[in-house]
Amino acid sequence: MTITQTADTRQAPTAGTRFRLLLRKYYFAFALALFLALLITNLLVQRDFGWVQQVAVFAPLALAAMASTPAILAGRGGIDLSISPLMTFCSMVFATWLIPLGLGGWPSVPLILLLGAAVGLVNGLLTVLLRIPAVVVTLAMYFVLAGLSLRISPSTVGIGDNWVGEIDTGIAGFPGALVLILVPVIAWAVLSRTLFGRQLFAVGGNDATALSSGVGVRSVRIAAFALGGAIAGLGSFALLSVVHVADPGQSTAYTLLAIASVALGGTTLLGGRGGLLGSLLGAGSIFLVQSLLTVLKVPAQWLGLFYGGVLLVAVVVGALISRSGRTTS
Repeated sequence: MTITQTADTRQAPTAGTRFRLLLRKYYFAFALALFLALLITNLLVQRDFGWVQQVAVFAPLALAAMASTPAILAGRGGIDLSISPLMTFCSMVFATWLIPLGLGGWPSVPLILLLGAAVGLVNGLLTVLLRIPAVVVTLAMYFVLAGLSLRISPSTVGIGDNWVGEIDTGIAGFPGALVLILVPVIAWAVLSRTLFGRQLFAVGGNDATALSSGVGVRSVRIAAFALGGAIAGLGSFALLSVVHVADPGQSTAYTLLAIASVALGGTTLLGGRGGLLGSLLGAGSIFLVQSLLTVLKVPAQWLGLFYGGVLLVAVVVGALISRSGRTTS
């Protein structure tokens, strides 16, 4: 009896282990709590918050964060640094080529999504088939896309009287940018429950185990990069709606912020755990911090400290949670 009781006592998880397991199951819990706290604080500080305009300004960061998520979930350090310049490149193509060709209406959406997916596909092929680290490949693509955007036009290009311009003003009081944000969230909610979604998490969690189970690890990782590229293509419309021009100088605007948002949202940078909802909440928290510090006239350098701290804490927490998953499985 004593031996049995001792064994049961040893098997009982500690409070720390239970907490890590809880975060593993509800990965976005911390980001949700932080987002709600920051939202309430902003509403108290800013009486005229302006929901429609705020959502429009927030949308590019939200979509950049969500676009960065699939490659990270696929594991093996799949950090895509080319998301922000890809959004800029797609916006330049839309404003400079599609609108003059009479393709600036709603039919341009699938074309831009395909363009984004194609760039993501190239990133995936180079990373997976040639076994080049994703950071190296996407950093190279970062410079390629930034250069192409400047080559298309070294200055801003207006979009004229176009449907994209209605996104930031809203439609009947409803934030048009919210539609752009909800599309990938809803699509992900469906996709994550499909075979591909399950395989993506399996590959990110342990690619050797996934491979032994018959999962096409390479094809899943390549598809993850393409999916991120398609979401970045959608993000280009959010980018255009903010200033109503395509600006080649915006290539670097969201690169690090997107990665920080993903990390803050609970997606482990080691892969296999997380999702677009967490990245959206992480982006929302960062945006609200920016807004709050601006209103309070806090020096901008504190933002850099916040982003760096977020990444550092997220990496450590992700490693601890992953370790708890291995030790309890």
